[in-house]
Amino acid sequence: MPGLSGADQLPDLRAGAAGRRAVTQPSLFADRPARPRRRADSGPRYTPLELAKLLRQHAPTPEQAAIIAAPVEPVLVVAGAGSGKTETMASRVVWLVANGYAHPDEILGLTFTRKAAGELAHRVRTRLGQLVRRLGQQDALAGEPTVATYHSYAARVVTEHGLRAGYEPSARLLTEAARWQIVDSLVRSYTGEMTGLNRAPGTVTDDVLALSGELAEHLVTPDDLSAWTGRFFADVQALPGRVYKDVSDMLLRQRHRLTLLPLVRLYDQRKLDIEAMDFGDQMARAARVARDHPEVGAIERGRFKIVLLDEYQDTSHAQVVLLNALFGGGHPVTAVGDPCQSIYGWRGASAGTLDRFPAEFTGPGGREAWVLNLTRSWRNRPEVLQVANTLSRPLRAAGARVAELIPAQRVADRVGGRTVACALLPTYADEAAWIADSMLAAWRTAAGLPEALPGDIPVEKRPTSAVLVRVRSQIPAIEEALRARGLPVEVVGLGGLLDTPEVRDVVCTLRVLADPTDGAALLRLLTGSRWRIGPRDLVALHRRARSIAAARVAGTTGDEPEDIVADRLDDATLVEAMADLGAAQLYSQEGYARLRAYSRELAELRHRLDQPLPDLVADIERTIGLDVEVAVRGWGAGDAGLARGHLDALGDVAARYAGDTDGGTLAGFLAFLAAAEEEERGLAPGQVDVVEGAVQVLTAHAAKGLEWDVVSVAGLTKGVWPGMTRGSDHFLMGIGVLPFPLRGDSDGLPELDLSEATDQKDVAGALTAFSKAWREHDEREERRLAYVAVTRPRRLLLCSGYWWGDGVKKARGPSVFLEEIRATCEAGAGDVEVWTAEPAADATNPSAELVATAEWPSDPLGARRPAMAVAADLIRRMMSSPDPEAAEEFVALAATDAEVAGRAGLAADLVGLATEGDPPQPHTAENSSGEQMEGADDPDIARWRREATILLAERDERSRHDGPLEVALPPHISVSQLVVLRRDPQGLARSLRRPLPQRPAPYARRGTAFHAWLEQRFGSVRLLDVDELPGAADEDAAADEELTALQAAFLAGEWADRTPIEVEVPFATTVAGVVVRGRMDAVFADPGGRFDVIDWKTGRRPADADAEAAAVQLAAYRIAWAALAGVPVSRVRAGFHYVREGATVRPADLPDAAGLSAMIEDVPEPGS
Repeated sequence: MPGLSGADQLPDLRAGAAGRRAVTQPSLFADRPARPRRRADSGPRYTPLELAKLLRQHAPTPEQAAIIAAPVEPVLVVAGAGSGKTETMASRVVWLVANGYAHPDEILGLTFTRKAAGELAHRVRTRLGQLVRRLGQQDALAGEPTVATYHSYAARVVTEHGLRAGYEPSARLLTEAARWQIVDSLVRSYTGEMTGLNRAPGTVTDDVLALSGELAEHLVTPDDLSAWTGRFFADVQALPGRVYKDVSDMLLRQRHRLTLLPLVRLYDQRKLDIEAMDFGDQMARAARVARDHPEVGAIERGRFKIVLLDEYQDTSHAQVVLLNALFGGGHPVTAVGDPCQSIYGWRGASAGTLDRFPAEFTGPGGREAWVLNLTRSWRNRPEVLQVANTLSRPLRAAGARVAELIPAQRVADRVGGRTVACALLPTYADEAAWIADSMLAAWRTAAGLPEALPGDIPVEKRPTSAVLVRVRSQIPAIEEALRARGLPVEVVGLGGLLDTPEVRDVVCTLRVLADPTDGAALLRLLTGSRWRIGPRDLVALHRRARSIAAARVAGTTGDEPEDIVADRLDDATLVEAMADLGAAQLYSQEGYARLRAYSRELAELRHRLDQPLPDLVADIERTIGLDVEVAVRGWGAGDAGLARGHLDALGDVAARYAGDTDGGTLAGFLAFLAAAEEEERGLAPGQVDVVEGAVQVLTAHAAKGLEWDVVSVAGLTKGVWPGMTRGSDHFLMGIGVLPFPLRGDSDGLPELDLSEATDQKDVAGALTAFSKAWREHDEREERRLAYVAVTRPRRLLLCSGYWWGDGVKKARGPSVFLEEIRATCEAGAGDVEVWTAEPAADATNPSAELVATAEWPSDPLGARRPAMAVAADLIRRMMSSPDPEAAEEFVALAATDAEVAGRAGLAADLVGLATEGDPPQPHTAENSSGEQMEGADDPDIARWRREATILLAERDERSRHDGPLEVALPPHISVSQLVVLRRDPQGLARSLRRPLPQRPAPYARRGTAFHAWLEQRFGSVRLLDVDELPGAADEDAAADEELTALQAAFLAGEWADRTPIEVEVPFATTVAGVVVRGRMDAVFADPGGRFDVIDWKTGRRPADADAEAAAVQLAAYRIAWAALAGVPVSRVRAGFHYVREGATVRPADLPDAAGLSAMIEDVPEPGS
């Protein structure tokens, strides 16, 4: 590595913080000149090894040390899976700061997810804190790096500089749900020309969204696409000869793509009308602003001396344009990535992006950027790495810049002597059984409990586990096999969430309420475990529906029912028949009672359909008894936590959809869920976290960046993984795909080469060559995905495939990936546990011969029903009249049933049964003072009290048995949540665990008339988020009717004649790795470059602990404004102005950044 010289010489670290700049709002503060830097007389002050010793960290490897101390120039780091890139990046930041190359706040780090950004920011902050404590140079090392996602940084560029290109900085960002709803409504109401486009509206919506997204990602306009298509048509049709059918079909697809362009333009116009943009627009606007306005790059380079780019292989063309325009030309950019993990080609990323970095980000004199490697894996055992290196060998042969991975000296233990196992099974069902058996064996072995049931294995002893699939159609069989063995299962993602039984029940209820003709959803509910309607009663219900429809038509036309020609089924709905069941003799006695009960329940829910979506979902959950069911389900399977989490997740989805679509409609929400369920790759799954105590089932795409102890890679079968090549994925056959010649990464994609074509035969030949090249390209993409999958496990890797899939007529067999894994295992890396021989040529699919059998209606209790029914009857007897004889019968029953025995003690405690030797006491309703409680004689009140006593006692017992429930602090919180954290941590945990509707008063106060009056008075009205609204952190506020009195009080106070420099100032600042968001009411300038942040309070002044907690709000405002203004916190004060009292209160000793960090860091980490 060459030495440092010239511009790379170092400034003096002891120069202090004079002139240091922070991120500011350009609308408020002008850029300050950069502080002078003194040239050093020698090289870096600290080596990576010296810093590691100083901070008491492990010594870096030679590879890591080379990267940490790399020249302050453009550098590409090719980091293999599990090679510790996050730790290395954090160490490089510390090295740069310690050696004076930059202040912490002059460093920018970008990554793709908030989770990754939070992890990197936390590590950097921890290391810098250690550095300050060791060196004691507080001023020189003060500040924090900016670590953000690529999209959030692009949003900031658009906000600060968008006006240069005519973009409104206030445009709101559309979520996936909102954009889908907008385009779906446009498609369904579109009256333009759609000749020949025989597609369902939902499919057209997907195509329009995909095409719009690709146009934005590659900075192409609809006019550019239209012009290219015209030229392409002319070039092909100008060649002589008969047009081949394949060529004709290809040209038809190009014409269909043009049919979508008016819808794309309508979508663009709709976004302009509502002043909104989607993620593609946001990145495209940022790229165009940076590319077309060089002064933006100069500002950003002055602000950030050092730039770190994580997961660079996943960047899109627009992101590359943005970054190159801002930080190209020799600026010190360190990009980290792995071409073997480039798996998002279908959403705009390209494996070639990493290869192009050295030439696009050149160093001094135009020299290509440095390329360094991280090859030591700290995650995987050596045997797993042998498999990974085998799979990646063809990628390296094709030019991927990545070396073979080597293992670390210390790795995780094996699981039962195994590290890698592979199998080829006869059928997909056999594969699912092998996976489930292997998972169960791994759990038992890891826990040291060879005969234990899964639910009896303590959570802390269960290895983290996952099954990775290529397509979602693999999930049901695997999930069923896992559950059949008692293993708790979590299917990750929105599509998977919709497959869980408890969520399916809620969604089906929503469908029945929204569309009474949805017979499939109603039949699921009627035949499910709750109502258990049998075939005879269903037939009777269907006949009743036909009778009602026929009578209605006859009443309308006057004809006899048998003369009606129209299909009566078109008018017959089961919901209508349930509302009017007819004679009870048509049904069984129990069936008639259940149908009547369910009809009343649906009618009651239908009356409450005007609720907001989140409230409606919660209402259905309570009404159909799911809240209680999921709580008790875990007694036998240890699954209650997952089921509760699934319902909570559905509530979160509903809340986000309602928030993103201004309330949204029930029909729109159901269409959005249908899109998530039908789309193979699924809508954005959001942040995926490793769950302890369950087997997670998810796609390999969603698993990137995660790791588990045990991982099963399923479906390594021909036609599954790698999958069948889909022509719709490339531009010649897919109408939602941008033509490759218009893409910014076209040099890394197959080319339709017509340069030497002289006739239509040559065109057909070029099309065939393109199809072959696309298949090879697609297989490389699938290989990279397999590489990602096999590098997820720490301890045990399971790989499997099968011969016969569901419904196939021809055997498939192992894919090339499974064959390579088998060869690696036979070479000593693992075990080939099962390898089924190829079936005979005339063999038939064994799964087709299996006849599925099931009990209908199914009994959820099964064989346990007799014992559970007796136990329930005994408990009812003890609740109504405590009786030792009944208790004795209960004890006798418990001796023969373990599940009943587990509840016996609780049941006795609940009803206050006497212990041995004590006389029985009468059961009376008294309060804690022994006084008779009001309403004790009312049987309903007495029953409510008994039920409440039971629930509270059960909660206490569970708390004693299971311990407190852990609730993780989210990565983003509002200022109001920060205040609650200080005042009532348990209350915050409860609200995060299960958000409940707030009482009307706080919401009525938000955006009150007084705050609206102040906004008009100060001349600022801005869009507000819910948690940023005026008074969001208040406990008490004045109603709008008090406006006149409040106005008079304000005008008589000290602030009436002062003008703030800013009002309603939004901010987001990071405290202890958590992003705190809020909005300051007003900021006033004080003499001497000082500032006063004031929060208007229309309520009463709090006292004691409440006042102390409220001060946290001011502390956050003070720190946030200091960061925005680029001034020390000591020059910012903050206070509450209580308008009704005319008093301004400034609490003494407001917490500083360290104090707020300590408050958050005091929250225990989950699992600690």
